[in-house]
Amino acid sequence: MSLQLIDAVQNALKEDSELMSMLKLTPSSSSADVVKRFTKGMEPEITVSKDTVPHICQYVMPGRYATNPLVFEGKFCIDFYGKTAYEAKLLFERAFKTLHEKKLFAQGFMSYLCVLSYDSDFATGIQGAKGYKAIFDVDYLRMN
Repeated sequence: MSLQLIDAVQNALKEDSELMSMLKLTPSSSSADVVKRFTKGMEPEITVSKDTVPHICQYVMPGRYATNPLVFEGKFCIDFYGKTAYEAKLLFERAFKTLHEKKLFAQGFMSYLCVLSYDSDFATGIQGAKGYKAIFDVDYLRMN
């Protein structure tokens, strides 16, 4: 289910033409180009550096089952990397508009409303790259 959650998050982000433009991508960008800007999981497919930002890393965080065993109270995190703290914050703000209080969908996956639970800047340790982190809560149906 966590892979389907991340697919749903990335699908929602990729549908936002303004965010895609900020990432220097288009709807017709090749998969190789998309991988350079989006990572599914904590470990990027590329080395994040001042030359490879802007970049977005999406991953699942620990959740729990609700009192209803068919509903999972999930969390996911998105790390935004930009050349400046302002660029990273702009990426976050665009993603917030795309995800907050919206439902996520993917093949075989459906969620309830997705809500922001935490956001803050973070130290990347990468010269020339600044970071901003957002954690979202999302409840979704267990489909098995």
